Amino acid sequence: MHTLSDSDYKLYQSIIKVSQDSLRRTLYQYLKSKYPKVIAQKEYIYAEGTIPIALVAHMDTVFPQPPKDIYYDRQANVIWSPDGGCGDDRAGVFAILKIIQGGLRPTIFFTSDEEVGGLGAMALIKDYRIDAPTKLNYIIELDRQGDNDCVFYECDNQEFVDYIESFGFVENLGSFSDISELCPAWGIAGVNLSIGYKNEHSIAETVHVSSLLRTISLVKKMLTAKEIPEFQYIPSQRVSSWQLGKIYSEERDYYWYDNLQMTCAHCGKKFDDYEMIPVIADSKVKYFCPDCVVDHVEWCSVCGEPYEIDKKNPYPHICNKCKTRRQ
Repeated sequence: MHTLSDSDYKLYQSIIKVSQDSLRRTLYQYLKSKYPKVIAQKEYIYAEGTIPIALVAHMDTVFPQPPKDIYYDRQANVIWSPDGGCGDDRAGVFAILKIIQGGLRPTIFFTSDEEVGGLGAMALIKDYRIDAPTKLNYIIELDRQGDNDCVFYECDNQEFVDYIESFGFVENLGSFSDISELCPAWGIAGVNLSIGYKNEHSIAETVHVSSLLRTISLVKKMLTAKEIPEFQYIPSQRVSSWQLGKIYSEERDYYWYDNLQMTCAHCGKKFDDYEMIPVIADSKVKYFCPDCVVDHVEWCSVCGEPYEIDKKNPYPHICNKCKTRRQ
């Protein structure tokens, strides 16, 4: 079992125990010592790297104050705090710093206020409206709960999905993170990878160090690949509830979000978006209302994800994706 060294644990504590503003100042000074070109704004920090891949993490948490007490159970290999705020997304910040410490120089984007609507990412797009500030083949965000998820949001590039899964990740569904804004704006494919935290946005949040270190190791493999393929952003045929609910206010110069009415894929009735359940169906995502879920949706016994029931499926209780892997 891989654990954190004493020095790495001290680094992790130093990342957790500070406010967003303090962390931004510290990260800016650190990046200036490692990169020749670093731009810092209130909403983001950008460091231009020599590897055509960008790593993204956000500096804020959902908690108003940083945690005071932090604990590392080395036997369980878990970091936690009774105050919350130990993982999302300080685990992603830690991962990026460890990658930089290892001598690699991908492009870096640290964003602010992701938890209140991706404000840092939107400010970055406002400053770089047409293209990314440097040549990028794809983008990796380190801001996903769990152990080995890869989430692509509305990017529907199957070659990119297959490439990321070849490193040991498994595609899953997600609602929003910074790449939901960055990737479609710049036309670059992006993925959000599990970084080991669980029970995010609560005082029960934990960081599973083995998963954190595993993702760091796999991202290093991506960054040091002999050939780094280029993947374009291919928009999905569907539009997420997040994107549909995003309304721009010119008077206030920011986006706000409202509940939407969405149509159930089976009964055709409309429900608020938060009532709908996203379900994998024929490699796409459909939304089912609470009533139709009972008779038309099942949870896969292999991956645990919801899928649309297919009576022709010879493997009961297994989704088509897991069925294909078994064949």
